[in-house]
Amino acid sequence: MLALGLPAAAGATEAQGGGHSTEATLKAGMSSESARREAYRQAVLRVKNQFHVPGVVAGVWTPGKRPWKIAEGSGDVASGTPIHIGDRFPIRSVTKSYTVTLLLQLVRSKAVSLDDPIGKYVPDLGAVSGVTLAQLAAMESGIKSYSDIPEFLSGLEHPERPWTPRQLVDLALPYGLLWPPGSQYDYSNTNCILLGMVVESITQVPIADTCRGWLFTPLGLKKTSYPNNTEIPDPHPTPYLVDAATGELEECPVVNLSAFGAAGGMVTTLEELHKWGKALGDGRLIGSRLQKIRMEHSRPATSGPEYDRYGLGMGQLKRWWGHTGEGLGYQACTFYDPKTGAVIAVILNSSQTGHNVATEVFKALADAVHPPRQGEGTGK
Repeated sequence: MLALGLPAAAGATEAQGGGHSTEATLKAGMSSESARREAYRQAVLRVKNQFHVPGVVAGVWTPGKRPWKIAEGSGDVASGTPIHIGDRFPIRSVTKSYTVTLLLQLVRSKAVSLDDPIGKYVPDLGAVSGVTLAQLAAMESGIKSYSDIPEFLSGLEHPERPWTPRQLVDLALPYGLLWPPGSQYDYSNTNCILLGMVVESITQVPIADTCRGWLFTPLGLKKTSYPNNTEIPDPHPTPYLVDAATGELEECPVVNLSAFGAAGGMVTTLEELHKWGKALGDGRLIGSRLQKIRMEHSRPATSGPEYDRYGLGMGQLKRWWGHTGEGLGYQACTFYDPKTGAVIAVILNSSQTGHNVATEVFKALADAVHPPRQGEGTGK
Protein backbone atom coordinates (compact mmCIF):
# COMPACT_ATOMS: atom_id res chain seq x y z
CA MET A 1 0.00 0.00 0.00
CA LEU A 2 2.99 2.33 0.48
CA ALA A 3 3.38 2.36 -3.30
CA LEU A 4 0.30 4.53 -3.41
CA GLY A 5 2.34 7.40 -2.00
CA LEU A 6 -0.03 7.85 0.98
CA PRO A 7 1.37 9.14 4.27
CA ALA A 8 1.58 6.21 6.68
CA ALA A 9 -0.45 7.90 9.41
CA ALA A 10 -3.03 9.64 7.26
CA GLY A 11 -5.52 6.76 7.08
CA ALA A 12 -5.21 6.06 10.81
CA THR A 13 -5.82 9.71 11.68
CA GLU A 14 -8.97 9.84 9.56
CA ALA A 15 -10.21 6.58 11.08
CA GLN A 16 -9.71 7.87 14.62
CA GLY A 17 -11.61 11.03 13.70
CA GLY A 18 -14.55 8.95 12.57
CA GLY A 19 -14.71 10.49 9.11
CA HIS A 20 -13.44 7.56 7.01
CA SER A 21 -12.10 4.08 7.67
CA THR A 22 -8.53 3.20 6.75
CA GLU A 23 -9.87 0.83 4.09
CA ALA A 24 -11.99 3.57 2.53
CA THR A 25 -9.02 5.96 2.49
CA LEU A 26 -6.82 3.40 0.74
CA LYS A 27 -9.53 2.64 -1.80
CA ALA A 28 -9.87 6.34 -2.50
CA GLY A 29 -6.10 6.51 -2.97
CA MET A 30 -6.19 3.59 -5.38
CA SER A 31 -9.04 5.19 -7.29
CA SER A 32 -7.12 8.45 -7.58
CA GLU A 33 -3.97 6.63 -8.72
CA SER A 34 -5.93 4.60 -11.27
CA ALA A 35 -7.61 7.71 -12.61
CA ARG A 36 -4.26 9.49 -12.96
CA ARG A 37 -2.71 6.61 -14.87
CA GLU A 38 -5.77 6.21 -17.10
CA ALA A 39 -5.69 9.94 -17.90
CA TYR A 40 -2.08 9.55 -19.05
CA ARG A 41 -2.94 6.52 -21.15
CA GLN A 42 -5.86 8.24 -22.84
CA ALA A 43 -3.74 11.31 -23.57
CA VAL A 44 -1.17 9.19 -25.41
CA LEU A 45 -3.74 7.12 -27.31
CA ARG A 46 -5.67 10.21 -28.39
CA VAL A 47 -2.59 11.72 -30.04
CA LYS A 48 -1.39 8.38 -31.41
CA ASN A 49 -4.69 7.81 -33.17
CA GLN A 50 -5.03 11.38 -34.40
CA PHE A 51 -1.64 11.30 -36.15
CA HIS A 52 -1.64 7.64 -37.30
CA VAL A 53 1.46 6.80 -35.25
CA PRO A 54 2.65 3.18 -35.65
CA GLY A 55 4.38 2.98 -32.27
CA VAL A 56 5.07 5.12 -29.21
CA VAL A 57 6.78 4.77 -25.86
CA ALA A 58 6.21 7.41 -23.20
CA GLY A 59 6.52 7.94 -19.47
CA VAL A 60 5.73 10.31 -16.64
CA TRP A 61 7.92 10.47 -13.56
CA THR A 62 6.57 12.60 -10.69
CA PRO A 63 8.32 12.80 -7.29
CA GLY A 64 6.36 10.92 -4.67
CA LYS A 65 4.32 8.97 -7.21
CA ARG A 66 4.82 5.67 -8.95
CA PRO A 67 6.38 6.09 -12.41
CA TRP A 68 4.01 5.58 -15.32
CA LYS A 69 5.19 4.15 -18.65
CA ILE A 70 3.49 2.93 -21.80
CA ALA A 71 4.54 1.09 -24.97
CA GLU A 72 1.75 1.14 -27.52
CA GLY A 73 1.67 -0.02 -31.13
CA SER A 74 4.08 -1.61 -33.57
CA GLY A 75 7.84 -1.77 -33.53
CA ASP A 76 7.70 -3.44 -36.94
CA VAL A 77 4.43 -3.37 -38.84
CA ALA A 78 5.23 -6.11 -41.37
CA SER A 79 6.10 -8.72 -38.76
CA GLY A 80 3.60 -7.55 -36.17
CA THR A 81 6.36 -7.05 -33.60
CA PRO A 82 5.17 -4.69 -30.86
CA ILE A 83 7.16 -1.70 -29.74
CA HIS A 84 8.86 -2.18 -26.35
CA ILE A 85 9.74 0.09 -23.44
CA GLY A 86 13.35 -1.13 -23.58
CA ASP A 87 13.88 -0.47 -27.30
CA ARG A 88 16.67 1.87 -28.37
CA PHE A 89 15.89 4.87 -30.55
CA PRO A 90 17.79 7.63 -32.30
CA ILE A 91 16.63 10.82 -30.58
CA ARG A 92 17.71 13.28 -33.29
CA SER A 93 17.95 16.89 -32.05
CA VAL A 94 17.60 16.02 -28.37
CA THR A 95 21.32 15.36 -28.92
CA LYS A 96 21.86 19.15 -28.99
CA SER A 97 21.08 19.35 -25.28
CA TYR A 98 23.90 16.87 -24.57
CA THR A 99 26.36 18.76 -26.79
CA VAL A 100 25.62 22.13 -25.20
CA THR A 101 25.90 20.56 -21.74
CA LEU A 102 29.43 19.48 -22.65
CA LEU A 103 30.15 23.06 -23.74
CA LEU A 104 28.83 24.43 -20.43
CA GLN A 105 30.98 21.94 -18.53
CA LEU A 106 33.97 23.35 -20.38
CA VAL A 107 32.81 26.84 -19.41
CA ARG A 108 32.52 25.74 -15.78
CA SER A 109 36.10 24.47 -15.85
CA LYS A 110 37.21 27.76 -17.47
CA ALA A 111 38.52 25.94 -20.55
CA VAL A 112 36.35 28.17 -22.75
CA SER A 113 34.16 31.25 -22.44
CA LEU A 114 30.69 31.66 -23.89
CA ASP A 115 31.93 34.91 -25.40
CA ASP A 116 34.76 33.20 -27.31
CA PRO A 117 34.46 33.33 -31.11
CA ILE A 118 34.13 29.99 -32.86
CA GLY A 119 37.17 30.85 -34.97
CA LYS A 120 39.34 30.49 -31.86
CA TYR A 121 38.74 26.72 -31.95
CA VAL A 122 37.75 25.85 -35.52
CA PRO A 123 39.93 27.24 -38.36
CA ASP A 124 39.01 28.46 -41.83
CA LEU A 125 35.44 29.52 -41.19
CA GLY A 126 35.56 32.77 -43.13
CA ALA A 127 32.72 35.17 -42.39
CA VAL A 128 31.27 33.08 -39.56
CA SER A 129 34.49 32.89 -37.52
CA GLY A 130 33.41 35.75 -35.22
CA VAL A 131 30.18 34.08 -34.06
CA THR A 132 30.37 33.40 -30.32
CA LEU A 133 29.84 30.06 -28.63
CA ALA A 134 26.80 31.48 -26.82
CA GLN A 135 25.24 32.59 -30.10
CA LEU A 136 25.72 29.08 -31.50
CA ALA A 137 24.17 27.43 -28.45
CA ALA A 138 21.21 29.86 -28.41
CA MET A 139 20.42 29.55 -32.14
CA GLU A 140 21.35 33.19 -32.73
CA SER A 141 24.34 32.67 -35.02
CA GLY A 142 22.93 33.63 -38.42
CA ILE A 143 24.60 30.53 -39.92
CA LYS A 144 22.49 28.55 -42.38
CA SER A 145 21.46 25.04 -41.35
CA TYR A 146 23.37 22.50 -43.45
CA SER A 147 20.35 20.18 -43.34
CA ASP A 148 18.38 22.63 -45.53
CA ILE A 149 21.04 22.72 -48.26
CA PRO A 150 20.34 20.78 -51.49
CA GLU A 151 23.77 19.09 -51.51
CA PHE A 152 23.06 17.52 -48.14
CA LEU A 153 19.53 16.45 -49.04
CA SER A 154 20.74 14.80 -52.26
CA GLY A 155 23.45 13.06 -50.23
CA LEU A 156 20.74 11.34 -48.20
CA GLU A 157 19.85 9.36 -51.30
CA HIS A 158 22.76 7.22 -50.12
CA PRO A 159 21.73 6.85 -46.47
CA GLU A 160 24.73 4.73 -45.53
CA ARG A 161 27.15 7.49 -46.56
CA PRO A 162 29.43 8.68 -43.73
CA TRP A 163 29.89 12.40 -43.07
CA THR A 164 32.55 14.28 -41.14
CA PRO A 165 31.67 17.36 -39.09
CA ARG A 166 33.84 19.45 -41.37
CA GLN A 167 31.96 18.27 -44.46
CA LEU A 168 28.67 19.30 -42.86
CA VAL A 169 29.95 22.72 -41.83
CA ASP A 170 31.50 23.35 -45.24
CA LEU A 171 28.07 22.97 -46.83
CA ALA A 172 26.88 26.06 -44.93
CA LEU A 173 29.94 28.30 -45.24
CA PRO A 174 29.27 29.57 -48.81
CA TYR A 175 26.07 31.19 -47.51
CA GLY A 176 28.04 33.31 -45.04
CA LEU A 177 25.99 35.04 -42.36
CA LEU A 178 22.28 35.42 -43.02
CA TRP A 179 22.11 38.36 -40.58
CA PRO A 180 24.28 39.88 -37.82
CA PRO A 181 24.92 37.26 -35.10
CA GLY A 182 22.82 37.75 -31.99
CA SER A 183 20.20 39.87 -33.74
CA GLN A 184 17.56 37.19 -34.16
CA TYR A 185 16.66 33.54 -33.62
CA ASP A 186 16.89 30.82 -36.25
CA TYR A 187 17.19 27.11 -35.54
CA SER A 188 20.28 25.77 -37.33
CA ASN A 189 21.81 22.31 -37.12
CA THR A 190 25.16 23.74 -38.18
CA ASN A 191 25.47 25.46 -34.79
CA CYS A 192 25.79 22.26 -32.78
CA ILE A 193 28.06 20.58 -35.32
CA LEU A 194 30.43 23.50 -34.71
CA LEU A 195 30.06 23.17 -30.94
CA GLY A 196 30.90 19.49 -31.19
CA MET A 197 34.06 20.48 -33.02
CA VAL A 198 34.89 22.87 -30.17
CA VAL A 199 34.53 20.05 -27.63
CA GLU A 200 36.84 17.83 -29.67
CA SER A 201 39.33 20.66 -30.14
CA ILE A 202 39.61 21.19 -26.37
CA THR A 203 39.49 17.57 -25.21
CA GLN A 204 41.50 16.11 -28.09
CA VAL A 205 39.36 12.97 -28.08
CA PRO A 206 36.24 11.98 -30.07
CA ILE A 207 33.08 13.59 -28.72
CA ALA A 208 31.59 10.12 -28.19
CA ASP A 209 34.30 9.45 -25.57
CA THR A 210 33.65 12.77 -23.85
CA CYS A 211 29.90 12.06 -23.76
CA ARG A 212 30.62 8.71 -22.17
CA GLY A 213 32.97 10.08 -19.53
CA TRP A 214 31.25 13.36 -18.68
CA LEU A 215 27.56 12.55 -19.21
CA PHE A 216 26.68 8.88 -19.59
CA THR A 217 28.80 7.40 -16.79
CA PRO A 218 27.96 10.01 -14.11
CA LEU A 219 24.24 9.56 -14.80
CA GLY A 220 24.38 5.76 -15.14
CA LEU A 221 23.29 5.85 -18.79
CA LYS A 222 24.47 2.41 -19.85
CA LYS A 223 22.23 2.15 -22.92
CA THR A 224 22.83 5.62 -24.33
CA SER A 225 25.37 5.91 -27.13
CA TYR A 226 26.80 8.09 -29.89
CA PRO A 227 27.26 5.52 -32.68
CA ASN A 228 28.28 7.87 -35.55
CA ASN A 229 27.45 5.12 -38.09
CA THR A 230 24.46 3.08 -39.30
CA GLU A 231 24.61 0.58 -36.43
CA ILE A 232 21.74 1.38 -34.07
CA PRO A 233 22.18 -0.96 -31.08
CA ASP A 234 19.59 -3.72 -30.72
CA PRO A 235 16.78 -3.95 -29.92
CA HIS A 236 15.44 -1.09 -32.00
CA PRO A 237 12.18 -0.62 -33.90
CA THR A 238 11.78 -0.03 -37.63
CA PRO A 239 11.53 3.67 -38.56
CA TYR A 240 8.60 4.90 -40.66
CA LEU A 241 7.53 7.99 -42.56
CA VAL A 242 3.82 8.73 -42.03
CA ASP A 243 1.50 10.51 -44.44
CA ALA A 244 -0.32 12.77 -41.99
CA ALA A 245 -3.44 12.96 -44.18
CA THR A 246 -3.92 9.28 -44.97
CA GLY A 247 -1.94 7.47 -42.30
CA GLU A 248 -0.05 5.56 -44.98
CA LEU A 249 3.31 4.25 -43.76
CA GLU A 250 6.58 4.03 -45.65
CA GLU A 251 9.54 2.24 -44.13
CA CYS A 252 12.45 4.65 -43.77
CA PRO A 253 16.05 3.57 -44.39
CA VAL A 254 18.41 3.90 -41.43
CA VAL A 255 20.53 6.97 -42.13
CA ASN A 256 24.17 7.05 -41.05
CA LEU A 257 24.10 8.93 -37.77
CA SER A 258 27.24 10.84 -38.73
CA ALA A 259 24.89 12.89 -40.95
CA PHE A 260 23.58 14.45 -37.74
CA GLY A 261 26.61 14.20 -35.45
CA ALA A 262 26.66 16.53 -32.45
CA ALA A 263 23.37 18.02 -33.64
CA GLY A 264 21.40 14.77 -33.74
CA GLY A 265 23.37 11.51 -33.54
CA MET A 266 22.46 10.15 -30.09
CA VAL A 267 20.67 6.84 -29.37
CA THR A 268 18.96 5.97 -26.08
CA THR A 269 16.03 4.26 -24.35
CA LEU A 270 12.91 5.76 -22.80
CA GLU A 271 14.14 5.21 -19.25
CA GLU A 272 17.50 6.81 -19.95
CA LEU A 273 15.89 9.70 -21.83
CA HIS A 274 13.94 10.35 -18.62
CA LYS A 275 17.16 10.32 -16.60
CA TRP A 276 18.71 12.76 -19.06
CA GLY A 277 15.64 15.01 -18.95
CA LYS A 278 15.87 15.25 -15.17
CA ALA A 279 19.60 16.05 -15.21
CA LEU A 280 19.11 18.56 -18.02
CA GLY A 281 16.29 20.27 -16.17
CA ASP A 282 17.83 20.46 -12.69
CA GLY A 283 21.29 21.45 -13.92
CA ARG A 284 23.21 18.97 -11.79
CA LEU A 285 25.95 18.55 -14.43
CA ILE A 286 26.77 22.26 -14.76
CA GLY A 287 25.82 23.90 -11.46
CA SER A 288 23.17 26.43 -10.53
CA ARG A 289 24.95 29.53 -11.86
CA LEU A 290 25.33 28.16 -15.39
CA GLN A 291 21.85 26.62 -15.30
CA LYS A 292 20.44 30.06 -14.56
CA ILE A 293 22.40 31.51 -17.50
CA ARG A 294 21.26 28.62 -19.68
CA MET A 295 17.61 29.45 -19.10
CA GLU A 296 17.85 33.23 -18.95
CA HIS A 297 19.85 33.56 -22.19
CA SER A 298 16.68 32.79 -24.11
CA ARG A 299 14.33 34.41 -26.59
CA PRO A 300 11.05 33.46 -28.31
CA ALA A 301 11.52 30.57 -30.73
CA THR A 302 10.35 31.92 -34.08
CA SER A 303 11.45 29.11 -36.39
CA GLY A 304 12.08 25.40 -36.35
CA PRO A 305 10.77 23.08 -33.62
CA GLU A 306 8.00 24.24 -31.31
CA TYR A 307 9.15 26.01 -28.17
CA ASP A 308 7.86 29.07 -26.36
CA ARG A 309 11.45 30.14 -25.72
CA TYR A 310 14.87 28.69 -26.51
CA GLY A 311 17.93 29.13 -24.29
CA LEU A 312 21.38 27.55 -24.45
CA GLY A 313 20.73 24.11 -25.92
CA MET A 314 17.34 23.70 -24.26
CA GLY A 315 13.86 25.08 -24.81
CA GLN A 316 10.82 25.96 -22.75
CA LEU A 317 7.33 24.72 -23.63
CA LYS A 318 4.28 24.99 -21.36
CA ARG A 319 6.69 26.14 -18.60
CA TRP A 320 8.61 22.85 -18.82
CA TRP A 321 12.25 22.85 -19.98
CA GLY A 322 13.83 20.26 -22.25
CA HIS A 323 14.46 19.40 -25.87
CA THR A 324 12.77 17.79 -28.86
CA GLY A 325 14.08 15.91 -31.87
CA GLU A 326 12.61 14.68 -35.12
CA GLY A 327 13.26 13.47 -38.63
CA LEU A 328 13.76 10.47 -40.92
CA GLY A 329 11.69 7.96 -39.02
CA TYR A 330 12.04 9.01 -35.39
CA GLN A 331 10.67 11.72 -33.09
CA ALA A 332 11.50 12.27 -29.42
CA CYS A 333 11.39 14.73 -26.55
CA THR A 334 12.04 15.02 -22.84
CA PHE A 335 10.88 17.87 -20.58
CA TYR A 336 11.35 18.76 -16.91
CA ASP A 337 8.94 20.78 -14.76
CA PRO A 338 11.04 23.05 -12.48
CA LYS A 339 8.09 23.59 -10.15
CA THR A 340 7.44 19.93 -9.26
CA GLY A 341 10.49 18.02 -10.53
CA ALA A 342 8.28 15.93 -12.85
CA VAL A 343 9.73 14.57 -16.10
CA ILE A 344 7.96 13.51 -19.29
CA ALA A 345 9.77 11.54 -22.00
CA VAL A 346 8.34 10.42 -25.35
CA ILE A 347 9.81 8.54 -28.34
CA LEU A 348 8.18 7.44 -31.62
CA ASN A 349 9.43 5.18 -34.40
CA SER A 350 7.99 7.50 -37.03
CA SER A 351 8.11 11.05 -38.36
CA GLN A 352 5.83 13.13 -40.55
CA THR A 353 5.97 16.47 -42.29
CA GLY A 354 4.56 19.37 -40.35
CA HIS A 355 4.15 17.70 -36.96
CA ASN A 356 6.49 16.57 -34.23
CA VAL A 357 4.02 14.13 -32.75
CA ALA A 358 6.31 13.43 -29.79
CA THR A 359 5.83 17.08 -28.86
CA GLU A 360 2.07 16.66 -29.23
CA VAL A 361 2.17 13.66 -26.89
CA PHE A 362 4.22 15.67 -24.40
CA LYS A 363 1.71 18.53 -24.43
CA ALA A 364 -1.19 16.13 -23.89
CA LEU A 365 0.62 14.47 -20.99
CA ALA A 366 1.63 17.83 -19.50
CA ASP A 367 -2.04 18.85 -19.47
CA ALA A 368 -2.88 15.56 -17.76
CA VAL A 369 -0.17 16.10 -15.13
CA HIS A 370 -1.23 19.71 -14.51
CA PRO A 371 -4.79 20.13 -15.87
CA PRO A 372 -5.27 23.70 -17.14
CA ARG A 373 -7.43 25.89 -14.95
CA GLN A 374 -10.72 27.08 -16.36
CA GLY A 375 -10.09 29.70 -19.03
CA GLU A 376 -6.44 28.76 -19.59
CA GLY A 377 -7.04 26.21 -22.34
CA THR A 378 -4.45 23.71 -23.55
CA GLY A 379 -1.61 23.96 -26.04
CA LYS A 380 0.91 26.46 -24.67
